[in-house]
Amino acid sequence: MVASIDHTELFEKSKQFFEQRDIQNTLEQYEKALEYLDRTKIKNKTEYIQFLQSILVHCRENNLPEQEALALRALGRTYSIFKQHAESMKCHYQSLKIQKKLGKKVETAEGLIFLAEDLEVSGNFDISVKTFEEASEVFQDLGKLRKVKEIKKEIDRLREFSKEMVEDEYYLKQFHVDKY
Repeated sequence: MVASIDHTELFEKSKQFFEQRDIQNTLEQYEKALEYLDRTKIKNKTEYIQFLQSILVHCRENNLPEQEALALRALGRTYSIFKQHAESMKCHYQSLKIQKKLGKKVETAEGLIFLAEDLEVSGNFDISVKTFEEASEVFQDLGKLRKVKEIKKEIDRLREFSKEMVEDEYYLKQFHVDKY
């Protein structure tokens, strides 16, 4: 029998760390909880959003820009899991702005990947590719060649999908399929 990890336990641990004002561990536990989060089984999505927003307020009030950026990224990822991609992108843009200002290269590259994924889901394939390319460049500079290779696969997949979309549209127009 395989023991499954329950995201609610990790979420509760995250809350306990926040009560102690240990923001680093709060966000680390929350990130672990996100890995096991199944959006179809979440009954109270607002609890997750409100929790992250309270962390965000705390970070801003206490001038903790590094933790603020991570809280924004976690909030963006949470919105993405809950299929609220516009909100997710806003959070990722804000997080990236802070990460770049702080010179956090790994966090910037990771944030770019999350943003690129949301851009893809929203249908912005060209911008998604550019964002993936930017992440790849940062990882290349850091010598993280495995990540560069993974991103290249995503870029190739996106370009192929985009090409197919253009071809499909051409055929739809060519044969007036959309008029029936």
